[in-house]
Amino acid sequence: MLSGADVANALRAQLDGWLRQRLPSARETTLNQRKIFIVPSNTALGLVGVIALLFLLGINFQNSLVYIISFWLLALLLLNIFYTWRNLAGLTLTAMGVEPCFAGEKAVLEVELSRPVKQTKYALELAWKGEDQVQVDLISAQTLRVKLSHSTEGRGYFKPPRLQVSTRYPTGLAVAWSYVYLDVQGLVYPAPVEKAFQPIGQSHGVTTDDGLEIAGGTSDFSGVRDYQHGDGPKRIHWAKFAQTGKLYTKTFVDYASHDLWLDWDELPMPGIEVRLSHLCRKVLDFHQEQRQYGLKLPGKVIAPGKGEAHKARCLQALALFGVASE
Repeated sequence: MLSGADVANALRAQLDGWLRQRLPSARETTLNQRKIFIVPSNTALGLVGVIALLFLLGINFQNSLVYIISFWLLALLLLNIFYTWRNLAGLTLTAMGVEPCFAGEKAVLEVELSRPVKQTKYALELAWKGEDQVQVDLISAQTLRVKLSHSTEGRGYFKPPRLQVSTRYPTGLAVAWSYVYLDVQGLVYPAPVEKAFQPIGQSHGVTTDDGLEIAGGTSDFSGVRDYQHGDGPKRIHWAKFAQTGKLYTKTFVDYASHDLWLDWDELPMPGIEVRLSHLCRKVLDFHQEQRQYGLKLPGKVIAPGKGEAHKARCLQALALFGVASE
């Protein structure tokens, strides 16, 4: 036997399916008669009761003035319903894009509203249930851009849920609304940790203009030291031996590139999301320090670089790691 919650969820799923069929997802939507719903408000229902009472009184007392007032109030109510519907009709909503954010932050959707040339729109409300809402007018300007924010949880793609557009203009006696499914998506990056694990793709040494100095190399001469047992004859500084009569050994260094690598395999902590959060923090830190860095993930390597475009590319790779392509 189904519980009340199961029945409610089933009805909600059926309603959502019907709405999606009637109001298909699109990047741009124009509200017309098929897409607008309208019902009288509680105040209007009270007014209907008053009209019915006046009509009964007119019948009882055969009073023409009461008849006139009843029909006048009814005409005003019907005219108000028409103007409330007209305030939404012809409104066009265009999704401009979703700003990237980090998991747990608010994703910001930018929507452009436009009206027909010879119409004005008042008290338009755009809202998500339990989230951000905004009220705007389209009077002097034909188009207007608004931003709404919505909570996010995990990384990956953020697809805005259905957006409710409504109005109670001009008197509040009727409520007209529509649901808009905007075909747009944004990126949600992993939530960065406060302090990332430090030894990621870095070697110990002295940084010079040539790069990271690695002792014990074979490329460039760096100086001499006292002879130690086992040093090869090729390393002995014979010229200095001729001058001093004491054995010295020549030392050499190699230089690693200034490029730093953020390597998935060098992180010691378990868990995909934890590693992505540490890598995300290092990307932000290296970008702020204007350092050259690359990113190595299983199945994907981003060559070293720097700048806003490089940061965005690395963050996108972290956001979509293991996420099915859309």
